[in-house]
Amino acid sequence: MSVDIKTNTELFDVAKLFYIDDCPNVFLTVLDERNFCVDIDGVLTSYTYSDNFYNVIPLAHRVQRLSKIAVYDALCAYTGRSMPWGALTGVRPTKLFYECLRAGYGAQDAVLLMQKVYRVSYSRAEILDKIVSAQRDKVFYSDDYFNLYVHVPYCTTRCSYCSFVSMPIDKCKEQSKMYVKLLCDEIKQSIDFLASRGKKLLSVYIGGGTPTALGDNQLVDLLSSINVSGVEYTCEAGRPDTVTKEKCIIMKEHGVNRICVNPQTLNEYTLKKIGRSHSVKQFFDAYDCANSMGFDINCDLIAGLEDESLDDFVHSFNGIKALVPHNITVHSLSKKNGSAIRYTSGENEGTSSMLDYVLSHMDKYNPYYLYRQKRQSGNLENIGLSLPNKECINNITTMEETVSVVACGAGAISKLVDNNKIIRHANVRDVGLYITEYGDRLKAKHECFSNVFDKSV
Repeated sequence: MSVDIKTNTELFDVAKLFYIDDCPNVFLTVLDERNFCVDIDGVLTSYTYSDNFYNVIPLAHRVQRLSKIAVYDALCAYTGRSMPWGALTGVRPTKLFYECLRAGYGAQDAVLLMQKVYRVSYSRAEILDKIVSAQRDKVFYSDDYFNLYVHVPYCTTRCSYCSFVSMPIDKCKEQSKMYVKLLCDEIKQSIDFLASRGKKLLSVYIGGGTPTALGDNQLVDLLSSINVSGVEYTCEAGRPDTVTKEKCIIMKEHGVNRICVNPQTLNEYTLKKIGRSHSVKQFFDAYDCANSMGFDINCDLIAGLEDESLDDFVHSFNGIKALVPHNITVHSLSKKNGSAIRYTSGENEGTSSMLDYVLSHMDKYNPYYLYRQKRQSGNLENIGLSLPNKECINNITTMEETVSVVACGAGAISKLVDNNKIIRHANVRDVGLYITEYGDRLKAKHECFSNVFDKSV
């Protein structure tokens, strides 16, 4: 029996690596766990995967994964194209690399298996090896710890590529006061709930939006509700125009030790085009302010912004490297649902060269975490670089899903690790509903937590 891949989400995701629209008719027939037939517009091709190296795929997942590989192989032959991440469509390629290591293979064999089994390019398979090496002693599985994520859905303006729950703060002054009040209550209750179950806080990450878009008093209230010390504590200050000496002092006094100051590009014309309300000079001023206060600093850049050339991106990347921030995160542009650019046509054909430049010019930096998204330019990746021993523990343990994430705020998603299973609980995205339905939603959240955490008490 043939299956139309458009009726199977995972198989259709493989086709979308090759086609944004106008995908041909593709049908898959599973003959047995090793043999498949793919029909593309009436052209039939058979595939047999009998080599022993395919045994690295766990038996429970073998048919599913080999089905994707068969569709990928057929589309490669049909289009004459291949993808840097091969047949992989998931967010976390490192998980498969770790799977190879757990199966008893060495790192170099795992690099080879990523290429042979999943069709990953050599450069990407090698990066996975470097990332796993950087994560050694920093990624661990623990039911005793949790990461706290806090979402602030306000910013100065909305960027064209943004899909997060975020609104201009100038239009939401009164709403933001009630939101912060309830958010502080949710944080306190969540921390108390988990502490009563013997759970310990591993790290804190306040994101958005732009948390530093809040007024000074609101920021004080928010940070006071967390009241922790001795843990990795990140606050996004992504918009340089929101970074002031006063806010840096507030963050420092409340235990924040890591902040993100994100230019996205160091080209003035691009900043205006993507809706950023700051200049390049404001970024450098904000960076200097944060650096003078002794924070660990991350800077984000986006590869593949509209009309940017490779030279434009190299200018930005080298300009950031010259500052020597502790972390640099490079995102390949993704046209996500909810963003203003979601339905724009075309993509920057230079994105792949931009990422290649990053991978070949890391200098003193090491890649330490990586993830992928749908509709990502060039089917590439987002990659985090770090100076030695400055890796962000929150990014590693959250991305590898080894520690539970307790999330507070509108649109925030808690991910509870339960015997290697991930149980998700999402807060309502709409800020108005978050406020009006706060009590009932918080009760449902704690009931979800109880179902997971109280089983072992």
